[in-house]
Amino acid sequence: MSDTPNSQSASDAIQALLHGMIAQAGALPISQFIALTLGHPEYGYYRRQNPIGAAGDFTTAAEISGLFGEMCGVYLAHMFEIVGQPDTAQIVELGPGRGSLMADMRHSWAHTTPAMTEFPIHLIETSPKLRKLQRQRINAAKMTWHDDVQTLPNAALFGVANEFFDTLPVDQAIWRQSAWRHRLITVTHGTLSFVDGPALTQAELAAWQISNDQTNMTDGAIAEYCPTAEPIIQQIAGRIACYGGACLVIDYGKNDNFSDTLQAVAAHKPVDLFYQPGNADISHWVNFAALRRATVSAGARFIGPVTQADFLMSIGLRERAENAARLCDADGRRALYAAVDRLVGAHHMGTAFKVGLIVPVGDGVPVGFSRGDIS
Repeated sequence: MSDTPNSQSASDAIQALLHGMIAQAGALPISQFIALTLGHPEYGYYRRQNPIGAAGDFTTAAEISGLFGEMCGVYLAHMFEIVGQPDTAQIVELGPGRGSLMADMRHSWAHTTPAMTEFPIHLIETSPKLRKLQRQRINAAKMTWHDDVQTLPNAALFGVANEFFDTLPVDQAIWRQSAWRHRLITVTHGTLSFVDGPALTQAELAAWQISNDQTNMTDGAIAEYCPTAEPIIQQIAGRIACYGGACLVIDYGKNDNFSDTLQAVAAHKPVDLFYQPGNADISHWVNFAALRRATVSAGARFIGPVTQADFLMSIGLRERAENAARLCDADGRRALYAAVDRLVGAHHMGTAFKVGLIVPVGDGVPVGFSRGDIS
């Protein structure tokens, strides 16, 4: 993102707030730092701008190719058929960005499953600027925006969360002298920096699914915990357990919470976590094992994760790309196959990104997840 006077003044304001909070209350949890820098109502990163695309700071799969949204739409339509085509349902997207994914899914439904285009759309989005873009891009009659998932209707739910959970505030613990201690943020010589905090309590260790009895940890090892992810998943999974439906969860992630995965990005390049707070995107790798536990606790089932490459290829991305390529000229075909490579190539998004599926309790593994159901 270009460094305009407006963005610089916003970052200065964020830093002043952080310095004041630390001076008054002491070192801050990392999650509080992230929540402020990304979500402050006036100066927060997501509240002030559109961060997605070539002119922003990062590009999502939905912006790389419309085929991504088309395949997600085809898959949710498949799940709609499996659960018996309920007469009433809601379409939900968590973190819908510029609205491209939802628009592409609806385009596929118009041709394959028109009933799904009639269901009301519910979008979890706090950014006023992105809400405007979503309204223009999706252009549907029945659209409702929510600040959080708690206000979603109690109804069958067909949804997707693509690169949503990685943006939620995360905390870290650091291994020091045979104990896990909170990793906090303080001010050192006038600049923001990390500092070791108090040891985690027994209740905190249990919540983080870590232990001081571990003997193979090296000094400085990091564990992460996202305190807001589990209640969000429980709200989604609870509705699916009670009323039916399915929800795709797509993000870069893994099945544990060890290692320092925090990363900041500006203008499509990695930057230091403390680089101009409020002017860079901050994210982390999602702990899919924690999402599974939260789903099960809400009475639903979590299938996967599988890699994004395995998921997309097993549900027909290659065949769909080949069909689309027949309608393109040579330049169009090259661009199309380059986009597919970005989605499924191991050196791009193919293996780092994972896909999970929330469904009601039951047996069997649906198409797309035959390699990754470990429940």
